[in-house]
Amino acid sequence: MKNVILLVIFALGVATLSRAQEQLTQTVKGTVIDQGAEYPMIGVNVIWLNGDNSKYTTSDINGNFKLEGIAVGRQSFEFSFIGYKDVTIPNVLVNSAKESILNVAIEEDLTRLEEAVVQSEEEKGKAENDLAAVSSRSLSMDEVSRFAGSTGDVARMAQNYAGVSGASDDRNDIIVRGNSPSAVLWRMEGVDIPSPNHFSTIGATGGPISMLNSNNLRTSDFLSSAFPAEYGNVTGAVFDLKLRTGNTEKHEFLGQIGFNGFEAGIEGPLKIGKQSSFLVNYRYSTLGVFYALGVNFGTGAAIPEYQDINFKFNVPTEKAGKFTLWGLGGVSAIDFSYEPEEENLFAEVGVIQESQYTGSTGMVGFSHLYFFNERTSSKLSVTASGTQNTFGVQEAEVIDSPFEEVYAQDSYQNKIGVNWTLKSKLNARNKVKTGFILDAYDINLKDSVLADDDIWYRQLDFKGNALLYRGFASWQHRFNDKWRINTGVHASYFALNETTAIEPRINLAFKKSTRSTFAIGYGLHSQLQPLPVYFSSDRDASAEQMQANRDLDFSKSNHAVISWDYSLTPDSRLKLEAYYQQLFNVAVDPLEPEFSMLNFGADFGFPNQLGLVNDGVGSNMGMEVTWERFLKKGFYYLVTASVFDSKYEGFDKEERNTFFNSNYVVNALAGKEININESLALTFDAKVSVSGGRRYTPIDLEASIAAGEEVLDVSRTYEEQHDTYIRPDIKIGLRKNGKRISQTFFVDMQNFIGRQNVFARTYNAQTEQIQTTFQRGFFPDVRYQILF
Repeated sequence: MKNVILLVIFALGVATLSRAQEQLTQTVKGTVIDQGAEYPMIGVNVIWLNGDNSKYTTSDINGNFKLEGIAVGRQSFEFSFIGYKDVTIPNVLVNSAKESILNVAIEEDLTRLEEAVVQSEEEKGKAENDLAAVSSRSLSMDEVSRFAGSTGDVARMAQNYAGVSGASDDRNDIIVRGNSPSAVLWRMEGVDIPSPNHFSTIGATGGPISMLNSNNLRTSDFLSSAFPAEYGNVTGAVFDLKLRTGNTEKHEFLGQIGFNGFEAGIEGPLKIGKQSSFLVNYRYSTLGVFYALGVNFGTGAAIPEYQDINFKFNVPTEKAGKFTLWGLGGVSAIDFSYEPEEENLFAEVGVIQESQYTGSTGMVGFSHLYFFNERTSSKLSVTASGTQNTFGVQEAEVIDSPFEEVYAQDSYQNKIGVNWTLKSKLNARNKVKTGFILDAYDINLKDSVLADDDIWYRQLDFKGNALLYRGFASWQHRFNDKWRINTGVHASYFALNETTAIEPRINLAFKKSTRSTFAIGYGLHSQLQPLPVYFSSDRDASAEQMQANRDLDFSKSNHAVISWDYSLTPDSRLKLEAYYQQLFNVAVDPLEPEFSMLNFGADFGFPNQLGLVNDGVGSNMGMEVTWERFLKKGFYYLVTASVFDSKYEGFDKEERNTFFNSNYVVNALAGKEININESLALTFDAKVSVSGGRRYTPIDLEASIAAGEEVLDVSRTYEEQHDTYIRPDIKIGLRKNGKRISQTFFVDMQNFIGRQNVFARTYNAQTEQIQTTFQRGFFPDVRYQILF
């Protein structure tokens, strides 16, 4: 029945959008900067590559350019300047209702001669941060909206890349090379931010639904190891997000409805100087509508509710620099009532239970970018962010008996951050970047737990402050156009317990030819424990034991990577990477020798363990391959495969699999755009994901029956593995351009074969059996967008 409804909806979309239109055009504009100094470039040649109908312009004193009368559809543009390498940007999607904005960085050519002709060079997929030579790539928002199964979520989009796995439909956690999701650093506009997800908890980095709106983002970077020196307090991966600026000349509007919610957006010029703009997007959940159509969220009869807002105000000035105000915020809530016939992935099996969750996350940043000259710039950012969670649980002994409260939590974590960076392009060969970061935390962690003897006690009971100081310095030297080296150091000091970390970084890249690049990288990286871990307590602990985790040091990691990137054709590439990661100073528990903090982070909280020590170690090693054809003539594909091994040692020094050691991940994606006429395009996208199942500790059934609750066989911690995770997705869409509006409609049928992937195996105290719970199965994402 669900598939019939989707086919009817799609047929209605075709009928609505398929009327033919005459030739339509749009304006393409943007800014060109020097890649090393990020200073606006004057006089850059900008060409629309359209055969005999090509158009040409140059950038002005502020680096801005504008090309009018560009035909809608996929278009290509070339940027050239004497002494610089040419840059070609292919397949820019131009639509009739919204001006296309391009931000382009061009690099100085070290081999230039007055008589030389510099050939056009395309490095598709390369990270925007040129200090990252290994384990990095850019992520375009066009890919986020195009790829099947992404649900418009950049985190789920990243799960398609080599070395990244999810293997779970309920959350968008990013598991990179066997690392915990809590080892991922989220950044926005150059500053660290808390988890940008609805229904997330303090210290976690993932969640069921993203607050990030891909309509507000521009091309961003994803880095999976050996990071440049500017990134700190991270051992797993970095998601470096950037917000686009609004249109500086005209107002544009967006409306969208789908699984992610009802969205409304507006952007346009501000009446403050020249080239000022604003961009605001608001979203409200529509899951109640999808639930009425029979869609399973995995939350039983409970309907998640949420709303969020993304915004950016940009004010450049002629002499005082550029001022930016940006922000992101969201609230979410869900109430789980006891429904014995409803399958709820988040309920404790065999327990008559009800629960309520509310959460809010917000961040706002103000930055000032100032150029002292064409080569040196300073950026100062001041940010405020906060996350608050409340959670309550009630239980009953038997059905229809009164519910009694057994758990309550009300916690928040606020942060004021100050980031300052100084960047200087000393000359064509050398660039330096230094910075200082101060994070001031205001923490309030409170909960109450009802014990078996009907006495309430606290696992979390802390209110106070913590300061984290950091600084970094990096240097890039280009020996020539073939060899470059990036070096640097990052230093951290955590004032709460006076611990420090000094982290050297280096990577070297050799461009053997225009088609082949080799690179190696090394970095020492450090990360604090999730802040709730420092303040765990227990009702039976002494005053001294209550502070037992307070002195935990940074967890640390050595990364070593070697990579080879080969262009098979101008539009396809093969990339191979091999890596080794050594983790040490990991928090482990002397009383539970199988415990390690490396195994936590893919859930809604962290364990309440006392007396942790930094005696644990771990390792991740593996190989990755990426075979990619970038979009050309309406066709693309992406195949990634990873084989890896993720191990850890607890306090007993016995080597075990980590919880995230699924051993392999394979993704295959492909898509085709068919232009029905000049204003209408039909799109087909498909994806198949296959990975090893998550690890788990088997249940001791006899001991569980005797205890009346689940008892795990900890002597076999993470020895067992769930069945292989397989998920195929198919997406069919239409894109229609009109004179004043542009419309997009698609149906994304995720796991369209309805495969039952295992979610968990748990003990049911009522039936005294081990019960298997499956993930949500078939899931449709229907979306309609209008731009005007």
